Amino acid sequence: MFFLFFVILPTIYILSYAITDWGAIEQHVLDDPAMLDLILNAISASFQIAGIVTVIDILAGLPMAWILVRKEFRGKRFLDTLIDMPLAVPTAALGFSSAIFFAVTPESLAAPSFALNAVTSPYLLIILLHVVFSYPYMVRSLSAILVQIDQTYETAGRTLGASALSAARTITLPLFRAGLVTGIILCFARSLSETGGTMIALATMANPGNFATGPTLIGDWKHDLDSNPDLAAPLAFVSILLIILSLLLLVVLKIVIMKVHLPMGRIWPRPERLFSRGWFPKTKDGLAVLFLVVFVLLPSFFIFTYVASATPVSFDYGPFMDSLFYSFVIAAVVTVIDISLGVPLALYIAKNRKGKLPEVLDVLVNVPLIVPTAALGYSLGVFWTGQNIIPTFDALLIILAHVAFTYPLVVRNVAGAVEEVDPSYEETARTLGAKPVQAFRRVLFPMIKGSILAGAIMAFTRSLGETGATQAVVASAVTAPVYIVKLIKSEAFYTAGLACIVLIIVSYVAMLALRYVTNGRRSR
Repeated sequence: MFFLFFVILPTIYILSYAITDWGAIEQHVLDDPAMLDLILNAISASFQIAGIVTVIDILAGLPMAWILVRKEFRGKRFLDTLIDMPLAVPTAALGFSSAIFFAVTPESLAAPSFALNAVTSPYLLIILLHVVFSYPYMVRSLSAILVQIDQTYETAGRTLGASALSAARTITLPLFRAGLVTGIILCFARSLSETGGTMIALATMANPGNFATGPTLIGDWKHDLDSNPDLAAPLAFVSILLIILSLLLLVVLKIVIMKVHLPMGRIWPRPERLFSRGWFPKTKDGLAVLFLVVFVLLPSFFIFTYVASATPVSFDYGPFMDSLFYSFVIAAVVTVIDISLGVPLALYIAKNRKGKLPEVLDVLVNVPLIVPTAALGYSLGVFWTGQNIIPTFDALLIILAHVAFTYPLVVRNVAGAVEEVDPSYEETARTLGAKPVQAFRRVLFPMIKGSILAGAIMAFTRSLGETGATQAVVASAVTAPVYIVKLIKSEAFYTAGLACIVLIIVSYVAMLALRYVTNGRRSR
């Protein structure tokens, strides 16, 4: 009931606006060519960018996943750790750091002379930014599947005369489809929903023009809604289009990928044997590592270089520390709610796979992960402020919004862990007289405790770094990422850089805790 009423219903509630207030949409959107063109161009840009980013992630992520799983070399563990580093950086800090590294910035920012400082197109800058934070999702999705693929099939092909490239292309790649679907959905949805980092990157570069994406329109218009009530209909229209199109497109993508056969029937022995040896494989691996360093790691942490080289200015830590404390409180409350009400749902789904309701719930859990967070946040804001069911003060609205998109992270982690546990352990405890609660507490809980903690840390860091949903539900929010957005828009770049570093350090400590918990669970 909690999941359906507090997560799913508010997430898609804005769709009802198309029925109840269609007249306002016609008046302020459909009958206004300039407004309609602005919305369609922004949404088109969002989907184009997400598609391009996903293709880049596949092309660059597949060789890196292959290196991490199939090759042994000194420093492999270090390289494996580097892949996860951008995940520890909140998108607000990523947007600022990447823009300083890639884009032509205003003179007042005083970017370091060794920054790339070459990108003048906002479209290209957002593509590069989205690659930075989506690339690790693709690598992890592909490597997780590659680990599970039995290499003896490929070895058998090699012993029968196939080259390394032929064996990988015709034997291993077809088994990649599940991981490819997961990676594409994660990367596409993550790019499509990003708001805070995009807004900061556009505010940091020089002369971005009027470029906008669907989520950034929601963020900007939500801020101006009080002074211009006519923006309510365009806001709802953008949210409706983003929700419907993202759900439809991702379902189609999943169906198409699972139906398409990856290897082509024809084999080219000589060229593929040529590309399987000599300097070709080494060049491929070198380019994969170079891409990781130049297009992922350097942009992620260039903010440290900027702060170290910039001229220091006085920084009033008070407002930022207040916003950081506020973000911590919000994230902590959200995490407690996610654990308290997400674990029971995960147990219900994992233990009742044959039932129709658990199967439906299992599908619905993915919806908040796919819906762009800016659209999700606006939908939640409209739902809770319009129903008068609960007191709608700012902190509670932000908590409800963050629960909606972090709740599935806990459910997915715990449900997957429960499915891996042999049910005979609990059944044995029950035959020895243990009650269901005792069997869970004494038998199952110790086995899945690592996944519960991992889900909690993922939910905490995701809530701590969220910008788009926060602004969409409460335009005047004072969380740390929103505070950084305001600093950059007011051109307080050095102060924003220091604030980003503090936020990165806090998030990185949480990521280290996640890694410690995960490794501890594996060793046990």
